[in-house]
Amino acid sequence: MPERDTQWSHAGVRLTDVVYAALPGYRPLHLDLYRATNAPAPQPLVIFIHGGAWAFANPRAGAAFIDFTTILANLAERGYVVASVEYRFSGEASFPAQIDDVATAVRFLRSNAARLGIDGTKVAMWGMSAGAYLAAMQGMNCMAGTCVQGWVGWFGVYDFTPDINADPELARLLGCAPSGCTMAVLESLSPIHFADAKDPPALLVHGSLDEPEESQRLVEKLHSVGAPVEFLLIPDVSHGFVGSTEAATKAALRQALAATFEFLDRNLKHGERPAPVAPPPRE
Repeated sequence: MPERDTQWSHAGVRLTDVVYAALPGYRPLHLDLYRATNAPAPQPLVIFIHGGAWAFANPRAGAAFIDFTTILANLAERGYVVASVEYRFSGEASFPAQIDDVATAVRFLRSNAARLGIDGTKVAMWGMSAGAYLAAMQGMNCMAGTCVQGWVGWFGVYDFTPDINADPELARLLGCAPSGCTMAVLESLSPIHFADAKDPPALLVHGSLDEPEESQRLVEKLHSVGAPVEFLLIPDVSHGFVGSTEAATKAALRQALAATFEFLDRNLKHGERPAPVAPPPRE
């Protein structure tokens, strides 16, 4: 697959544009690969999946960060190879194409692990919004060779069953329009319905003004089956961790980022598998 180093201002990190899949009839699918220039190999891998309602955005955008590439570079300097992955949008292909693309990226990175300096036995997903959904599906319903050792979801959706047919765009994405989706189809595409005790450790982060019950329901489900899960509810912020002031937004982003980096360190570098903890009561 074609690869091209990107010239940019972060001297301590090598940023490479990589084509990870070339599907007949579709555009080539790319990922950004971040690797610290002085890092020993192999290193754990973090795969980031961007949001955008499965319809827009790109691997260099995340939450309310002004320069998300610097965040990913900082994570690479912390001792990881970081791959930020694009996938086919809803205007290009319906589900499960997006799920398949993420699994293809995992396979590509693992099959090229030695060349790219990756420890293929230590892989975690990190997604935001629509990307959090894709990370959850990969973490909780993986196929052979694509399973991961942990995943992080920021302000994601994890259950399509409540009133999904009221959203015609999402119904089209799921391939159910115009008649609507059956409950069986909705359950088969909802991460919450794959929860079991064998699931890898998960961290869910949500803003209190952004329908946090999406994450809370999944936390409760994972806890009920004995799977390791952690939950951070950030008060007074909406989607993307946007607060009422710039200072509130920055504080929320720092809190979410610190929790995420600490979770990745604990589960990928130190190999700790936390015990399930009871979810906090809903407000």
